[in-house]
Amino acid sequence: MVKGPIFTGRTCREYIHMFNLNLKRLEDKNILDCAAGASSFTPIMHKLGFDVKAVDISYDKSPRILYQMCADHLKVLKRALSKGGSYIWKFYKDPDEMFRERLKACKIFISDYRRGRGERYIMADVRQLPFPSDSFHLVLCSHLLYIYDHRLDWKFHLDSINEMLRVSKGEVRIYPLVKEDGRKSIYLERTLENLPENVDARLERVDYIFRPSANEMLRLVKSLSAL
Repeated sequence: MVKGPIFTGRTCREYIHMFNLNLKRLEDKNILDCAAGASSFTPIMHKLGFDVKAVDISYDKSPRILYQMCADHLKVLKRALSKGGSYIWKFYKDPDEMFRERLKACKIFISDYRRGRGERYIMADVRQLPFPSDSFHLVLCSHLLYIYDHRLDWKFHLDSINEMLRVSKGEVRIYPLVKEDGRKSIYLERTLENLPENVDARLERVDYIFRPSANEMLRLVKSLSAL
């Protein structure tokens, strides 16, 4: 059993679908991925010429340790998924394919982490990001908030969202909005009730689903020029 959020390697393709990303619209925009884990989003986007950074509280560890963490957590996840449940096998056909693709994503991450540690990959808590206000056009947060509302309390959610909004000069996008069983998080409505006046909240359907009802993301828009 893994205690707390798992450190795993989601693919760049998953990110594009989870967050409805249009790469054409992201040209000349800078991006921050919060609680990025071992995703291949940052290395692939960097290779394509995008200005992208990733933060994670585990980025103080060596590449070897991070790879082992990711591989171990993916094995735990695969075993859990193989037992059945209400998962929707649309993006991946089965637990074996998910394991292979996400381990591949982890290897891509580790290769780039060795070169970009401290530059593209920065150790930080999402509640205290080491960037000036209005630093990024787009801030992403995948599989940290809402899905772990049984482990991360309301103050964690509120502080994290306010900090991501602080460093964003455009949008914050958060996915998923449901717990592991597909129920909407108890903190989603509280989020919508506690946003700054200059932030427009939008629930937007996405072309990605893995858990029941997990086909929406939250877009928090600070500017009129939405991405």
